[in-house]
Amino acid sequence: MQIIDVLPSIFEKRYGTNGPDMSRVDEYLPSLGIQPGAVDDAIARVAHQYYVLGLTQADIAKRLGITRFKAHRMLAQARERGMVRVELNVSSASRLSLEDRLTERFDLHGAYVCPSDITADVPLSSVIGHYAASIVAPLIHDGTTIAVSWGATLRAMAMALEPVSAQNLSVVPLLGSLATRSTIDRYEASSVLAQRLNAECFYLPGPILCDSPETKAAIDALPVISETLSKARKAELALLSIGGTNMSSLFDSGVLSSQDRDSAIAAGAIGNLLGRFIGKDGHQIDHPLNQLCLGIGPEEVRSVPVRILCAGGPNKLAAISGALDAGVATMLVTDETTANALLTR
Repeated sequence: MQIIDVLPSIFEKRYGTNGPDMSRVDEYLPSLGIQPGAVDDAIARVAHQYYVLGLTQADIAKRLGITRFKAHRMLAQARERGMVRVELNVSSASRLSLEDRLTERFDLHGAYVCPSDITADVPLSSVIGHYAASIVAPLIHDGTTIAVSWGATLRAMAMALEPVSAQNLSVVPLLGSLATRSTIDRYEASSVLAQRLNAECFYLPGPILCDSPETKAAIDALPVISETLSKARKAELALLSIGGTNMSSLFDSGVLSSQDRDSAIAAGAIGNLLGRFIGKDGHQIDHPLNQLCLGIGPEEVRSVPVRILCAGGPNKLAAISGALDAGVATMLVTDETTANALLTR
């Protein structure tokens, strides 16, 4: 029996079912004398037995000597790590009709509508991101530069994207960097995308929101910043997401305080796009924090010829509608419920 067969059981016996998550156990492996790669091997084996061999989670748990809960969690990790990608080549007449109507209503080059079904483990952001990956892949060609925003939807898209044959690719962020590992693991998309595509990854080594106009000016003056932003403006493809009325990503990541959020809403913000607060018309509102955001804003991103907005959900409805009316995106990937709501506004 190999270590990959017993690794889940080792962790369960040593740390209990509430111990380290399988996505973070690499840091515990040296104390057990186990190579970090064994974690991926163990997760891959569980995924193989479930998706290829057709075994149930109960069968897998019995084979490996782990609990059914542990088998379920490892399957979730396989999806999150991009080991498993499920492609559905199915379109319904109702969704095709929605796509045509969205394209006409918002003067888009294309609209793509996915199912709205979710589970406790797979939120809507992951569903939209998964479907967006199949839309993005054919748009990537040799020498393409892809400018990327951030958020759970775009990270899910990056994780689901199949490697492409195109060469000499570049991925460049549209916004400054997140500050902590936990928020990077949830929302950061550009480095994941670059890894999936074997692309050169550029960085903006500065915060999303600067603490003062002076700090913002000093960071903007750095050659590495100006060069990266210049490359972003010249990208062929931009991948965008949007924050809704609760602005949860900015808030949860610590970029935005509750006072800042309340102040923005009082000033007319209905969401955030590329780190900037936007109003009902999809344009930036007059708010001091909009002047402190590091990166490419909604007005500048229009220089990118293909701009795909990947977003959905009731709390984002007003922001999505405003951004589309303002012409921020040339393509839309959303879910069926959101699509219907957009067309009835």
